[in-house]
Amino acid sequence: MKRAKRGGKQNRMLKKLQHKFVGIAIISLVTIVFVELFSVNLVNIYQQDSDARSLLLLIAENDGVLPGSNGGNTYNALWNPFGRSPMTSETKYSTRYFVVKLHENVVMATYTQNISSVDTDTAFRYAQRIYDSDRGFGFIDLYRYYYASDPDTGNSIMVFLDFEKQMVDSLTLASISFLVGLLCVVLLSFPVYLLSKNALRPVRRSIEQQKQFITDAGHELKTPLAIISADVDVLEMCEGENEWLDSIKSQTQRMDALVKDLVQLSKLDEIAAESEHLDFSLSDAVLDTAMDFAPVAKSKELQFDVRVQPELQYKGNEGELRQLVSILCDNAVKYCAPQGQIIVSLYKSGKNVCLDVYNDCEQVEREKLPRLFDRFYRADTSRSRETGGYGIGLSVAKAIVTRHKGKITASTEDEKSILFHTVL
Repeated sequence: MKRAKRGGKQNRMLKKLQHKFVGIAIISLVTIVFVELFSVNLVNIYQQDSDARSLLLLIAENDGVLPGSNGGNTYNALWNPFGRSPMTSETKYSTRYFVVKLHENVVMATYTQNISSVDTDTAFRYAQRIYDSDRGFGFIDLYRYYYASDPDTGNSIMVFLDFEKQMVDSLTLASISFLVGLLCVVLLSFPVYLLSKNALRPVRRSIEQQKQFITDAGHELKTPLAIISADVDVLEMCEGENEWLDSIKSQTQRMDALVKDLVQLSKLDEIAAESEHLDFSLSDAVLDTAMDFAPVAKSKELQFDVRVQPELQYKGNEGELRQLVSILCDNAVKYCAPQGQIIVSLYKSGKNVCLDVYNDCEQVEREKLPRLFDRFYRADTSRSRETGGYGIGLSVAKAIVTRHKGKITASTEDEKSILFHTVL
């Protein structure tokens, strides 16, 4: 049953990793495809506008008449960056436009024979609407226009080109291209998902080997440690106590504690916790566990204050959360500055329950705080040797909080104190 639970936890973790892998791959694919499609459509719109500008210039240069061919005209390279001409043998018959000519700002003539939907009155109204506009190119309704004037002669010309077909063509191309792009992304998602399993196979094997190694090493080390401990007891009975035997016993006990912590940390990473979550009084659990450290703190002349909001219920693993409180309190007692203060607080914050453990300390570097939860990391190696720490406790605490879908952080305001803030 335990093996099945561990396998389930590991499979869920790998499934999440696979989903992240697939998500990143699909997001990258979507980005590439749609950036390309956006670029294609942008170039198409630019080219349509470029052709329209060239035709407007050509009509204006030919006194309001579109010639049957390009007639050797050289088109502005700014509007024809790809060197293609908008003119063909059929352009004269397929282009719908009308022209308004002015002299000294008075309409002299309108030409509407090349467009059936615009009469003289309509052309005049359009001319009035753009009369106060800046000279040059512009848009009005579904028309692209060009307004030019000659200050020497006082003549002006307004050329209006029907741009509806170009706009419809651009929208059609955009719709089709983005639908095709979406279809390509959907179709490519299936091979990406299938290939992700092969890509994560080494990760699965590495995790399994790591877990197996820790478990096997823990079991293998227990036997020699038990034998060493028993031998030390026998030697004490025969030879009496001495500093060498005391040192061996102390180091054996530390090694045994380290092995237990490593095995427990491995189990916390593996065993599924959902079935173990039950409703219990978190207030009572925190108060009972924290108060066990009051005598130890008193013996070290430390101020120990427990502030627990009563009747706070929580659904989780009571044993693990008691261990969390024990780890944080033990850490505070070990590393509290002489005659310093320790404060354990439990309170409700919105929908969450918060556990704070504060203690004064001799010195703490703010940039090292995020690393306190790394396995085997010790901010003060010499002090850790004195207290017997291996840098495992806070890793276990973080694993417990993570299993309960919470968050734990370490912070300091003056680098002379530290606060472990847990949100459950």
